Amino acid sequence: MIRSEPRVPLSPIDWKNVQTRLGVVPDGIPGPNSYAALFAYAADRLPDDAIRALGRSAAILFPAFDMTTPVRVAEFVAQIANETGGFRIFEERLDYSAEAIRRTWPSRFTSLAEAQPFARNPQKLANRVYARPSEGNSEPGDGWRYRGRGALQLTFKNNYRAAGERIGVDLVAHPEKAAEPAMSLLIALDFWRRGKVNEAVDRGDYREARRITNGGSIGLEHVAKLREKLLRVLA
Repeated sequence: MIRSEPRVPLSPIDWKNVQTRLGVVPDGIPGPNSYAALFAYAADRLPDDAIRALGRSAAILFPAFDMTTPVRVAEFVAQIANETGGFRIFEERLDYSAEAIRRTWPSRFTSLAEAQPFARNPQKLANRVYARPSEGNSEPGDGWRYRGRGALQLTFKNNYRAAGERIGVDLVAHPEKAAEPAMSLLIALDFWRRGKVNEAVDRGDYREARRITNGGSIGLEHVAKLREKLLRVLA
């Protein structure tokens, strides 16, 4: 069951306690090692290059984006862990079987026979399912070029352009930069703030927080489990 009310006070994080629980030197200062340990805990694995890069960025960006309470940090980290397969996948692969294509896009592929030509052909599939001129994907190859990337899976040329303009990086010319862990964290936090996701989180409306970031409720239960896990060390 998804909680509809905050389960912890909206107070600052006690980083000394958090660091002790994570096995980090408890100096009370949340630096790169503390955040990397938190991401590793969420993913249930040892830190790797991606997690360490996220940790370095989080130490700078979390305070700047008001990610300073247990529920805010827990929800954000849970959502990006869900979207990236535990911080392993920062670029949409789309290497699907015909059956998986049918399950994912039932309205676009009404039979296995229709899906079969796109099976195990990520580029062809992306150019079919993301061919949306209304979202800026109007040129051949735009579906693949502007497929999902980053901590919250930035998708479509218009969104790449808008995100790039806000952070000062030409993501239209260099969409691959959105898959860099550190860059993707900045893009995700910018989206989170613009979407006022923290307002939903602060009132305990996690379903709305997921709707804003995902457009629906896919992954809601998994995000809830990760949030609860993170709150065990953050709260």
